[in-house]
Amino acid sequence: MACFVVSAAAAIGVGAAKYIVKHYEKKHDVTKVEPKEYKFGSEIKWSKKLAYLELVLWSGSFILAGEHVLHGEVQPFPPFLTAMQSAEEATTMLKEMGTVGIAMLAVLIGAWAIGVLIADFVKFRKHKAKKATIEAK
Repeated sequence: MACFVVSAAAAIGVGAAKYIVKHYEKKHDVTKVEPKEYKFGSEIKWSKKLAYLELVLWSGSFILAGEHVLHGEVQPFPPFLTAMQSAEEATTMLKEMGTVGIAMLAVLIGAWAIGVLIADFVKFRKHKAKKATIEAK
């Protein structure tokens, strides 16, 4: 009924956090400098990682909202959610947001975390291989 609202609200929060982190990185001049000791996960900036998370959350929200529109659970006039027409349906909607919405949010964040770990691992392996070839010469 309205489980897509949970990931949309999370996307708004992540968007705010992204701009705060981006401002911090700009203020403290976090640039791509080759450190003496490379640390896992330090190649990709956190503002970029949060931008990916925001994109994942908005995408999941829009896809599920489209599915709800196709099933007639969302309408183009107030109240936009059909479940808000009575108190009994509203409690059912809130229960669905608490169960399905949170589960969907967890799956989206899990998929993002796995993607970030894979990207960081690939960058880490690439850096290690580059360092090994330099030391071999």
